[in-house]
Amino acid sequence: MLAGRVWILTYAPGATDWLMNDLLIPDWNEVWRRRLALNRSTAKFREGADLWGDREQARRYAARLESDHARRVAETLRDLGVAPGDRVLDIGSGPGTLALPLARAGASVTAVDPAEGMIAELRAAAEREGITTIAAVRGLWEEIDPGRDFQLPYDRVVASFSLAMPDIRLALAAMNAAVSESGSVHLYWFADEPLWERLYLALWEDLHGAPYHPRPKADCLFNVLYGMGIYANVLMRPMDDTVAFATVEDAVDHFAPRMSVETPGQREVLRDYFREHLIRQDGRLALPGTSTYAAIWWRKRG
Repeated sequence: MLAGRVWILTYAPGATDWLMNDLLIPDWNEVWRRRLALNRSTAKFREGADLWGDREQARRYAARLESDHARRVAETLRDLGVAPGDRVLDIGSGPGTLALPLARAGASVTAVDPAEGMIAELRAAAEREGITTIAAVRGLWEEIDPGRDFQLPYDRVVASFSLAMPDIRLALAAMNAAVSESGSVHLYWFADEPLWERLYLALWEDLHGAPYHPRPKADCLFNVLYGMGIYANVLMRPMDDTVAFATVEDAVDHFAPRMSVETPGQREVLRDYFREHLIRQDGRLALPGTSTYAAIWWRKRG
């Protein structure tokens, strides 16, 4: 877990000698790997292709997309600043959260996602709109060879809340290699626990008899980049995590698949929680929450 040692000289007031301190520097890639492995060891935890491979689940996600993520998508589009004709690589595209508005802005988009359901939803949405500038590729980023599978380079590479790669250093190096010399890489990741993760922390043990282990956060990600010699720009932003439902049962239906809820007893645990925590807001039942995310970006480094 340790990358090496750094010796720092400090002066002790009143002493005649300098003191040499031995500091241990963590290998942040290993820290990331271990925290992600712990997260994935959570009993009954589902993610990626396992969760979103189901077409109905992907359809539900896409249906809530516009209302739940509109502000964040608009911020991301401003960050990317694409012009007509730009080429964008969207890693972890989901059902087209960014790929569709990027294509509408005139960009040519390669969208990569491991979940069959998400790719199917993206292709269906593009077909409905008559968009022909999105190439949807099903696969894990860590299993793709960009130099072989794609036509490099891209003007922008973006990974928005899709950084669940065990060897994050290798994944980031591949992103950096995929962008042009005048282009940029844009990452978006959690700085603290979002609403859904706080819900997991509160209820997972009651549902499955074992605690939920959170994912690694943006501090770890920044330190990996720093160790690679990539001195990224970082902007912390608030994120409104509030989700709204017509009824308590709608809230249960929304979270049950994500939380691997299968039995009537488990559904009742969710139901009790939402009865207590949902509040009436604009004629609907809202589960309020805010969190912070990090927008991290850099120009191409050689």
